[in-house]
Amino acid sequence: MADSSPKPPRIRDLIEIAGKLIVVLREETSALRNFALSRVTEITNEKTRLVETYVAIAQGFRKDPETLDAITDAVRSELAETLQAFDTAARENEAAIVTAREANERVLRAIVEAAEAQRPKAQGYGRAGVAVASGRRGGPALSVAIDRQF
Repeated sequence: MADSSPKPPRIRDLIEIAGKLIVVLREETSALRNFALSRVTEITNEKTRLVETYVAIAQGFRKDPETLDAITDAVRSELAETLQAFDTAARENEAAIVTAREANERVLRAIVEAAEAQRPKAQGYGRAGVAVASGRRGGPALSVAIDRQF
């Protein structure tokens, strides 16, 4: 009969997933810096999958702390190095995301401002009850007199 209890977490699995996450974070950071937004979408799906796996493994260690106590100094050192690299990659990724978001917001604001500048402003209502545009195109207003005599 097979044991149906969950397997205890393995530190090697955590190190492996963290390593893959580092690679994906660096790829996303590079794509963001190069404005390769279609690539960012692809990477985000992989990043989400890896993060979910990483969280599941990490939660397993919380439930089974003896596993962490049993690892060798060499593995503990490897884990510390991996987590340090992960932290660095995550910080760089966060900075790239913030920079990309700010750049997108600036572009959107510029588009909105340009559209607002081109849209005529209503200055009131004319005799027909329709809003009258104040922005005249083609220069200053001209005074025109119509001769009603033929």
